[in-house]
Amino acid sequence: MIPRIEEIEAEILSLQERRDGIAASSRNIIRLSGRCITMMHAGNVEKAKATLDEITALSKKLMSQDKGLEYASQQAYQEYVEACALYFIITERRIPAEKELGVDSISYLLGLLDVVGELKREVFESLRKDEIEKAEAYYSFMNEIHDSLLPLRFSSSIIPDFRKKQDVSRIQLEGVRGELLSFRNRLILQAEKPNAK
Repeated sequence: MIPRIEEIEAEILSLQERRDGIAASSRNIIRLSGRCITMMHAGNVEKAKATLDEITALSKKLMSQDKGLEYASQQAYQEYVEACALYFIITERRIPAEKELGVDSISYLLGLLDVVGELKREVFESLRKDEIEKAEAYYSFMNEIHDSLLPLRFSSSIIPDFRKKQDVSRIQLEGVRGELLSFRNRLILQAEKPNAK
């Protein structure tokens, strides 16, 4: 008989149980992060804050449990960063720091790139309400994130999807820039119309 085969089996089964628990916790964080983002887009900031507090507690607990299995929880941390970044940008007009959120660098960078898409939604909603200053403020944050991360170059083996997300953020930024320009041009034309008479 192979030496220690039963002990090895027990070790791997224990690892599998940990992996399953981490996966379940990660799914919960991802689900709540999505709900939090939806609340913020709907203007339910107080409910979003309560949900974000819950996600923060769950993330801290997960961080104490996933040592050696961080690959299984990275998506959850990435979604957590995205929700936090959107919340702080909307409520405090600032981008939270990596240490403030307590996440790893890779999750932080990927989460920031993802929030660019959520900021695009905020820009369009602000323009729909004719809130040009608010739209431009959100665009400024999109631009800051994109420009800050643009010089970074990592292979997919180091940070999966990083370059792809950089490209997506650039496309989103260009689309928003075009919409803002069109909106400003419409305002100029509207302002000129009375003078034409």
